[in-house]
Amino acid sequence: MHRDIKGGNLLLTKDGVLKIADFGLARGFAKVSNSNFTVRVVTRWYRAPELLLFCHKYNEVIDVWSIGCFIAEMFIGNPLFRGRSDLD
Repeated sequence: MHRDIKGGNLLLTKDGVLKIADFGLARGFAKVSNSNFTVRVVTRWYRAPELLLFCHKYNEVIDVWSIGCFIAEMFIGNPLFRGRSDLD
């Protein structure tokens, strides 16, 4: 799990190859015996609903949510969910 997918961490080469950067929050979820993770991951605008609802057991689907938010942002030109807090 990357746990911080956002535009700043997605790099595109001149040849059109997508590269993912910044693995500081990444975790190998299959190798962790305790599946209770922190919910304070991912930039707020790209945070999956389960994280906003404080679910400490999650998997790679939080990255899929973040990717979807970023793709929507590319199409509409603005972040999809512009919250200033978790409640927003």
